[in-house]
Amino acid sequence: MLSVEEARQQMLDTIPVLPTEKRGILDCAGYVLAEALHATENIPPFDNSAMDGFAVRSTDVKDTSKENPTVLSVVETIAAGYAPEKHVSSGQAARIMTGAMMPNGADAVVMQEVTELVDDKVKIFESVEENENVRFIGESVKQGDCVMSPGKLLRPPEVSMLASLNCAEVTVFRKPTVAVVSTGDELTPLGEPLMPGKIRDSNRYGMYAQVQNAGGTPIDMGIAPDDEAETERIFRESLTKADALITSGGVSVGEHDVVKNVLTKLGKMNFWRVAMKPGKPQAYGIIDGKPIFGLPGNPVSSLVVFELFVRPALLKMAGHTDLLRPIFKATLAADVTNKDGRVNYMRAILTEQDGQYIAKTTGPQGSGILHSLVLANGLITIPSGVILHAGETVDAQFLD
Repeated sequence: MLSVEEARQQMLDTIPVLPTEKRGILDCAGYVLAEALHATENIPPFDNSAMDGFAVRSTDVKDTSKENPTVLSVVETIAAGYAPEKHVSSGQAARIMTGAMMPNGADAVVMQEVTELVDDKVKIFESVEENENVRFIGESVKQGDCVMSPGKLLRPPEVSMLASLNCAEVTVFRKPTVAVVSTGDELTPLGEPLMPGKIRDSNRYGMYAQVQNAGGTPIDMGIAPDDEAETERIFRESLTKADALITSGGVSVGEHDVVKNVLTKLGKMNFWRVAMKPGKPQAYGIIDGKPIFGLPGNPVSSLVVFELFVRPALLKMAGHTDLLRPIFKATLAADVTNKDGRVNYMRAILTEQDGQYIAKTTGPQGSGILHSLVLANGLITIPSGVILHAGETVDAQFLD
């Protein structure tokens, strides 16, 4: 049986990156850049003041102090968005606003708080060094610089930078559309009465939300019954509508063979089991160039397998290169036991205390106990066949 790392790497090696598309600056946040962006102009485009104050020649205020103030003539006021009209000569200053263009002759800015303006004179009570409180042309970005490389996630700061670069459109990787299907005659949709022997279809809604959290666009394909022909029809329709298909249920040993038969008929599945708990029964394969993920029917198993396998796959499809959540060490608050021959991903509450993370499990860890995930903000990794005591450390990761 494949380990989590082996199965995940085998999967990621076969996951395709989606084609690129053009998107406008107002519609590109959350996408991954597919091209290198170079600055076509300097940022800032001119020397400017870092604060409200007075642009001066630093030599004029070299020996200035509260006890020995300097008085200069104010030749003009420079507002942001306007070019200076006067040259600042010795004995002169220009009142200047934050972001306004520095006038010729001035090489520093005295902040307004240490000045006193009277008519056309300013009394200065503090010296400044040459270039103090000045932001220089190209200080942030020089013309020709590579500002962003392919693979960069476009967050709000990157979008602001695009505007600074006069870039109205960018080439990004397309986000995946993902068909979501629950399987099984035992499932009851929302809004319908729960009949004896039936259960609520919770997995489909959880998977739908997970696709959204991973940056994909989910397509709800409903419930596939325990009928091979109808299940095949739904799966085929899903593959025509989406870039990937996620199913829930029907992959465990001993269950009806409907899902297994259909998946095998559609194409070759890479694996059916992984040495992990929860989530041992799971399927993955590529059919017609599109990934198919067969998740377990138990709610916790489904959500955990999505987190560890499907999420990184969808991120790769969208052009991301950082696919896995950061792993860090957490100290156990109580003893935990894993006598199983598989690694156990326990649901936990992770808190920070005195500079270290503390992990406390959310109680019973059965694969059908969805509340164990509702209470959790992370997963802790418990190796197979161990008894760990309070105070020992384990690998941990946060969930969304």
